[in-house]
Amino acid sequence: MRLLLRLNLASIVLFSIVGCSGGYTPNSSTFTTTPTSPAPPQPSVTVSSSTNTVNAGGSLQLTASASGTTNPSFVWSVNGISGGNATVGTIITSGTGATATFNAPMSVPSPAGITIQAAVSATPSISGSFSATVTSAGLSPNVADRFLEQTTFGPTSSLITEVQQTGLQNFLNSQFSLPVTPYADPAATETNNSLLQQRFFVQILTAPDQLRQRVAFALSQIFVIAGDKINTPQAFTPYLDLLENDAFTNYRQILQDVTLSPAMGHYLDMVNNDKPNPTTGTHADENYAREAMQLFTIGLSMLNEDGSTQMSGGAPIPTYSQNTVEAFALAYTGWTYPTQPGATLQKHNPAYWTGPMVPFESNHDMTAKQLLQYPGMASGGTLPAGQTAEQDLAEALDNVFNHPNVPPFVALRLIQHLVTSNPSAAYIQRVADVFKNNGSGVRGDMKAVITAVLMDPEARRGDNSATAVGTDGHLQEPILYMATILRAFNATTDGASLAGQSGNMGQTALYPPSVFSFYSPLFRTQTGDLAPEFQLLTTATALSRVNWVNSFVFGSLGATTTVDFSSWGTQAANLGSLLDSLNTLMLHGTMSSDMRNSVMTALQAVPAGSTQALTQAKTAIYLIATSSQYQVQD
Repeated sequence: MRLLLRLNLASIVLFSIVGCSGGYTPNSSTFTTTPTSPAPPQPSVTVSSSTNTVNAGGSLQLTASASGTTNPSFVWSVNGISGGNATVGTIITSGTGATATFNAPMSVPSPAGITIQAAVSATPSISGSFSATVTSAGLSPNVADRFLEQTTFGPTSSLITEVQQTGLQNFLNSQFSLPVTPYADPAATETNNSLLQQRFFVQILTAPDQLRQRVAFALSQIFVIAGDKINTPQAFTPYLDLLENDAFTNYRQILQDVTLSPAMGHYLDMVNNDKPNPTTGTHADENYAREAMQLFTIGLSMLNEDGSTQMSGGAPIPTYSQNTVEAFALAYTGWTYPTQPGATLQKHNPAYWTGPMVPFESNHDMTAKQLLQYPGMASGGTLPAGQTAEQDLAEALDNVFNHPNVPPFVALRLIQHLVTSNPSAAYIQRVADVFKNNGSGVRGDMKAVITAVLMDPEARRGDNSATAVGTDGHLQEPILYMATILRAFNATTDGASLAGQSGNMGQTALYPPSVFSFYSPLFRTQTGDLAPEFQLLTTATALSRVNWVNSFVFGSLGATTTVDFSSWGTQAANLGSLLDSLNTLMLHGTMSSDMRNSVMTALQAVPAGSTQALTQAKTAIYLIATSSQYQVQD
């Protein structure tokens, strides 16, 4: 140590001598020097934050600054991982990255200390770091409530407590492991979907596997069938069960099962799709072939990995041609309804809804077929001649499933249904990357994709008011809006009349108006932002929402739907506490001060009397539920 110290001192002395010019003049007692320009400061990066501790699931604001370089652009990492990950925490930046948000992991990492680094690409590269510690202090009820808005058909007080105790990821894991809640088999005497509509509402309101119900509902708006053509519960019920059963499997499995569903076969005309007959001049039906590409998998235009449209000559690059549609239509020929027990397979089996469709091989076109062409496609996208209906179908689905558009296409739609209408390109790409590879080389793993959607930093930034972005979130579509309110206040119902009431708001359960579902995922506001659910919002439907809430709170939704507000009336003894409770349950703590003051003024204006407290509670619920702050979940 002393030797090193001596060497260091010698270096300082040596630097003092060589770092100047001039010399000693003989016969002079003066040592003269000629000043030189000081060495320029070395470039450096500084990373700072107001605190160096953050709760698991919380966030930390950081600022980076650089000296000795101009117009720096910062790249962030956590523990050496660019952008971080779910284990150590993630980083969100914008612009040059001079400010960043660190979103801590939902569980305390091991070790709890993490290093956040900001680097500037310069010559040489420079960086600075900041050390922080992730602590376990439990999730706030507001964070739990907001997470439940995205993963269920509405938060309840008991579920908020559960998420607080278990954490976000553990709640997801428990939901993934719950058994499927099946729909009851319809009676043979049911001749329309009215009772199934009732069962649908009971299902989404009460089933314990809420995440599965929410994802299945999202899938039903991608893989659309509708009651105007499938107006029989014997057909519609197995299809709803199919989406529930497949919600946590693989997107390729969903494609397979939907394609062979007799309900889908009937809806989009793949059932009894005959091979071409030159004698009669008939052609294979193209309906399913076209919609399976346009609506289920790849869309009309080529996409970049972040969901943006690829352009050529100022126009979008199409994903497929009419020839492609015709080739897929041929690949899908020869399938008919399932064979009823005890019956013999026919070219055109009579309508039967239990089980997948079955092939009648002599009705399948066996010519070669040129399908989608893209880099890395198997066999050049060609189906060879002479294959069976099963072989052609399997390879056709593989061909479309492996198309590069599928990951961003699916990512956008699931993000929109569960989290936010207008996600950033970076959010779409992060989810698309997980769709391409779940970390174990598996493409289309739904559990991994759903987790990526819900745990992404952009999904979670609204958990902290300091990092919330006002343009995040989405308008609650009518069915979700109704369910969220009914679940929040523990309403009991057999579902009667609810389908008609949702229809008044523009969304009749099981009856989307077209193959595009209730609204287009590409619908935009006048500002250009994606806002699909707003396509349903008109002057009439907006008023229907307010009237429905008024009936729920002050009147009746029908004799078989009841709710007890008495416990909320008890809380009205302290109006501030009442609003705090409703703020957590209904708004995950985001009630603005203006809104709170307005609601408080209204409550204080309720006349005194024996029903004052209950009326105050009901008034508060009504005003919050009809507000824009509640109807738009962010």
